[in-house]
Amino acid sequence: MFKGLNLRNICVGLLIFSFSPPFSISAKEEAGKDEGRSFAVFSLNNSFPELSKSKVRMIYKGKVKRINKEHINLVDLTEDSDMKADFYQKLLGKSLSQMNGYRASLAFSGKGNLPVTISNNDIASILDWLEENPNGIAYATIKSVPEDVNVLFVLDPEE
Repeated sequence: MFKGLNLRNICVGLLIFSFSPPFSISAKEEAGKDEGRSFAVFSLNNSFPELSKSKVRMIYKGKVKRINKEHINLVDLTEDSDMKADFYQKLLGKSLSQMNGYRASLAFSGKGNLPVTISNNDIASILDWLEENPNGIAYATIKSVPEDVNVLFVLDPEE
């Protein structure tokens, strides 16, 4: 029926497959790499108060445009950043493609406050942008945030 397909070829294929390492190990290692990552939402503006998780979620969904009657600006990392994907997954439970679709609909309707994407994902570039935008808000891993910034919210890995 199938030319060249016999019991010997099937057995050899199954034997090779059974001795190959499981595919799930690399996926688990990849997921474990970001598991313990905490994020800080921060600003250089010291007049901004500490924020609740629900308020931060509303800010990053584009639903809140002001804090203390001051217009806010958000900075975002580049699309290829693992940190960006991890942040949005932990804060909003959304993938980057879901966030991009959501933000596209906000931009089209004119109802949302879209973040500015910076060209470098390093903390120095984020801080430079925040210095130029006094009402700017950014996020980064808690380990990379300097002590002299105003931390508005800390997103723990358990949340």
